[in-house]
Amino acid sequence: MKSFRRNRRAVSPVIATIIIVAVAIVMSIAVAYWMLGLAGTFTRYEKLEFTSAYAKTNDGAFNVTFSLKNTGSATATVNHIFINGIPLEDVDAFTDSNDDFQLGSANNYSELLSDGVSIAPGREVKGFIILASEGSIGSGQVTSGITIELKITTAAGNEYPKSIALP
Repeated sequence: MKSFRRNRRAVSPVIATIIIVAVAIVMSIAVAYWMLGLAGTFTRYEKLEFTSAYAKTNDGAFNVTFSLKNTGSATATVNHIFINGIPLEDVDAFTDSNDDFQLGSANNYSELLSDGVSIAPGREVKGFIILASEGSIGSGQVTSGITIELKITTAAGNEYPKSIALP
């Protein structure tokens, strides 16, 4: 009767090579998935797009409405808005209303820019600005027929300009 102890032969060299190659392949696939996940974290980007922007007249004022959508893969935080290169808070063309400027979700204007508005990937927000007719933006007057440049800047330093003609 043969004993297992006497048989000193282990796994054949061919089988051992196949096992080592299989383990190496599995490990390399695992490392590749880990690296792709790690790279995805560092390659996120924000990209805002104006989906609409228009102005309407209303009782001697211009109602400027615009929609922004984040088509990037990272959250964008709007921190400044400029009209013709002037920060929104320094524009002297607002009406006396308390609702001169608001930026929030598409059907809800509850979020105000002073707190910064975060726009998650795929989310759309709507902005609303009321400019008084004959008000001033820098050295220019707000009158019918002019074009204003609305520029949105984000916390990441990106700028998104849009030209809007006042009717």
